[in-house]
Amino acid sequence: MSKIALLVAVWVILIAPGVCAAQHGGKAEGQRVRLKPGATSAVFNGEVRDSLEIDYELEALAGRELIVRVVSNPPGSAYVKVRGPNATVLSMSCLATRQPESKALGLPTPSHCFESNPQVLRREGMTWSATLPESGNYMLSVARPEGARRGVSTYSLLIIVPAPEQPSTSQTLSASDAASLEAAMRKFIAAFRKPDAAAFLSLFSRSRFFYANNPMNEMRVAVNYSELEQDLRRKGGLYCSYLKRCDELDAFVDNIGDGQMWPRTGTATFVPPGSDASSLTFVKWRKENGRWVIAEIAYPQA
Repeated sequence: MSKIALLVAVWVILIAPGVCAAQHGGKAEGQRVRLKPGATSAVFNGEVRDSLEIDYELEALAGRELIVRVVSNPPGSAYVKVRGPNATVLSMSCLATRQPESKALGLPTPSHCFESNPQVLRREGMTWSATLPESGNYMLSVARPEGARRGVSTYSLLIIVPAPEQPSTSQTLSASDAASLEAAMRKFIAAFRKPDAAAFLSLFSRSRFFYANNPMNEMRVAVNYSELEQDLRRKGGLYCSYLKRCDELDAFVDNIGDGQMWPRTGTATFVPPGSDASSLTFVKWRKENGRWVIAEIAYPQA
């Protein structure tokens, strides 16, 4: 696959009454839409009626980010579910973005994870994101909520797969990359042991956001460098969530312990000692201009 070659197939599937929308059935006819080479996004407009389900098939590589946004009318009357190559439903997190992150992601406006205003939902909908666990075909299904009254919902579906910083067909690190990545992770752990906010901040990109992922409330926030810097300086929410416990609640630093090295799972993801790849707490890195920077910190927090 090139930088990002998206092949989208559009299907309309009739779900028999009483059958869960996740179980496909019946005859499917549709048209295939091939995007221009290098394209990273697409918008599809349509309508879903009664128990109909509209499927979009997306071919993508493991480790890539998938961002989807559904705007429906009536507001909130259509949703999207993503299934992986093995038909397992992919866990998606609500993506909260601020300018300039929304522009960088190709989103027209910031998302509102806890928005309830019908006018805002009609205009902006919700944005969801996930890191794809494996390469293959992903099925994005648009449907009306189960149990909803018979009717018609119009929708606009935005699909984004942001281009990687450094495209690579290999999921294996060279010996030098593995060594430099481990050194960066050790620096990360050392910053928590002090704590050293300046050392922590030095591990982030100045030009691109990182994801602050809270699996507890299924929410990811795109945070830019200046926002993180200001928060660390005033010892705000991110400082208290990560570097130091500011109240009786736990914090990310509680996973650091005595400074033991975290095991690496996947290509560039580390989890706490004693954890495996299914851990909800992890640190994911990416390469930028020859150095490793933090792409995502995931930590379940109430």
